[in-house]
Amino acid sequence: MYDITLYGHLTFDRIFDGFTKDNSVGSMGNVWYHLNNINPSLKINLEPTDIGEALILVNKEKAERASVANLSMKQRQPSIAKSRWSHILYLNELSDTSFVKNIGEGIVSADLCRGKKLTDLDILQEIDFLFISDEDLFMDINKLYPCVRQAVILHHSGGSTCYTPSGGKIVTEVDILENINVLGCGDMLASYFINEYLKTNDLEKSIKLAHNLASYRLEEKSEEI
Repeated sequence: MYDITLYGHLTFDRIFDGFTKDNSVGSMGNVWYHLNNINPSLKINLEPTDIGEALILVNKEKAERASVANLSMKQRQPSIAKSRWSHILYLNELSDTSFVKNIGEGIVSADLCRGKKLTDLDILQEIDFLFISDEDLFMDINKLYPCVRQAVILHHSGGSTCYTPSGGKIVTEVDILENINVLGCGDMLASYFINEYLKTNDLEKSIKLAHNLASYRLEEKSEEI
C-alpha cells in the first residue's frame, strides 16, 4: 500500500519572473516535490490523468501570479492504487472525474484552481478535504462546506479558515509576506497538511503547522533570492 497517491494534472510550466524565464514541472509535480522534501520516507504514487502546459507570470513585488494554460492536452484513465491518502489536482479542470468514485478507501482530498466552475457538486461527497484559495472561490462558502465529508480549507495570503460540515471553524492567521514568489503556495500548503494529518489525525494541529511551515519556506526562498 502507498502512503499517498496523486491523481490529476501534470504540467510543463513556463515561468516568467519579469523577463527571467524558467521551466518547471507543475501541478502534481509541485505536491510531489514538497512531500518528498519534507518527508522522504513517504511512498508516493503518481497517476496523472491530464497532461498539459502552462505559461505563468510572477510579480514578486505584489506577491501575485497569473497564468494561461492548456491543462488537458492528453488524457487517460488512472489505475486506482491502494493508499492511505489520495489527493486530486485540480478537480474543477479535470476532463473526466469518474475515477474519483472508484478510489474507495483511505482519505481523499482535492484542490481547486482558477478556471472552470465546479458544476458537479455531487462529486464532493467523495472528498474528505477540499483546498481552495479565496480568489478561486466560486460559490457561497456556507453552501460549499456542507458538501464535503470532513472540511473545506479556504486559504489566502494571511492564513485560512477551515470549515467543517458540522459548522465548526478553525481560523489560522500568519504574517503576510512581502516580495515573495507565491507560485505553488496552495500546493505547498496541501502537501504539508497531508503529511502532518497522516501522522497525527489532528485537524487543527495539521492546518496550523502547514501554514507555519509554508510561511517559513517562503521566507527562506525569498532570502535565497
